[in-house]
Amino acid sequence: MPSPSAPVPPPVRKGQTLELDIENLAFGGKALARVDGFVVFVENALPGDRVVATVFRKRRSYAEARTDRVLTPSPARVEPRCEHVPTCGGCRFQDLDYAEQLRHKERQIEECLEHLGRLRVAPRPTVPAPRLFHYRNKMEYSFARDASGQLTLGLHVRGFFDRTFDLVRCHIATPVSSEIVAFLRDAARRASLTAYDTRTHRGLLRYLTIREGIRTGQVMVNLVASEDHPFFRELAADLTRAFPSIATVVLNTTRRRAQVATGEEERVLVGRGTIEDVLGGITFEISPNSFFQTNTEQAEQLLALALEGLALSGTERVLDVYSGTGTFTLPIARAAAEAIGVESSVIAVRDAERNAARNGIGNARFVTGEAVEVLRDRFGLGTRGPEGSPDRLEVDAVLVDPPRAGLHPGVIQRLNHLGAPRLVYVSCNPSTLGRDLALFCQSRYRLDWVRGVDMFPHTPHIECVAVLRLVEA
Repeated sequence: MPSPSAPVPPPVRKGQTLELDIENLAFGGKALARVDGFVVFVENALPGDRVVATVFRKRRSYAEARTDRVLTPSPARVEPRCEHVPTCGGCRFQDLDYAEQLRHKERQIEECLEHLGRLRVAPRPTVPAPRLFHYRNKMEYSFARDASGQLTLGLHVRGFFDRTFDLVRCHIATPVSSEIVAFLRDAARRASLTAYDTRTHRGLLRYLTIREGIRTGQVMVNLVASEDHPFFRELAADLTRAFPSIATVVLNTTRRRAQVATGEEERVLVGRGTIEDVLGGITFEISPNSFFQTNTEQAEQLLALALEGLALSGTERVLDVYSGTGTFTLPIARAAAEAIGVESSVIAVRDAERNAARNGIGNARFVTGEAVEVLRDRFGLGTRGPEGSPDRLEVDAVLVDPPRAGLHPGVIQRLNHLGAPRLVYVSCNPSTLGRDLALFCQSRYRLDWVRGVDMFPHTPHIECVAVLRLVEA
């Protein structure tokens, strides 16, 4: 009898050095190569590169490797503008031609819809960003200590949430943002202030968030620290003298160990604690911890697509689920008879109501609470139907703009039960979009079209607008 065949060795092992041809970008922006069909995700590589890489992690169905050197660069490689590209975990694709960035993002949308949603549809061409640099109106920076113990202020090293490098200049933030970082870092060093240590949980300075109203030029500086300190008032005065565009300086303090750039207590050091920006012809007042789209110009493109999908004539009642500070609700209200926002954040609802009042928009109202509970308890969209609910909800169109995790299954169930003729889904995550669209299309809806909006050039992130139409049974 023939001897049993010897076991086939795995094509890749940890510590192995390989020559790899990079085929594509996987979801999330990882470079993808294959060895005898076995998938290897490669750091610091681009499609079209041939690289030498060392495997640092091996799993059953894939491996991960780091590029040691590029043997043959991709034809799509370009010279990055920022000196931090090899280190920074932010805009990792500055060295990839922008047209190629858009092509990969469109393919990402199409593949997520097909593989996760079973929906074969070609996305409309992605809306490109008119500005490839200095487009972010908000940036969060982290304080830390370097190997010598000196305070640093900057961004996270790629792949390490506990390591920060000193920022010289960020090319996706507005120019004044980088200047404020340098000023504040030097001031903190002169005052011998300490950075919070995530291992010992000691230290004063944690985060710095800088917002700028793109249309107003107003700047907000929001400092997050473990406790108050007399230095902060002196710093606030120095900042406003050095940078006249700073309209307000805010201090957030927290004792929590969680690494979140917010605090339990908020104190205004200079100004009124808010700034303003204009989006879609509406002036929004922005508070330190409220959500506002971080790319103002592209947010208007996103809004235009959402309004196109809603196809409002002025007589409709529209429901906006996950309405935030009203960045969609208020423009919708101007184009409809009534807009109803549903939002869990009390702070966001307060801001939305204030923004509605200051813009003279009286046909927008907001309901505070978790979406699945509001739809069930306030609007009666449960298994028993809407009879006997406080409000019998009848709407002509729905817009949803959930966080990256997508829609709660109960929200999808209740919106299917509602059966609005038009439903527009704004998504920041094509994978959860594909999953959720499948549930809508298996029930009562048909997908009309989907289009990406490139809110964040040089990153793997892409926003989408998907338009659904009710299919009558």
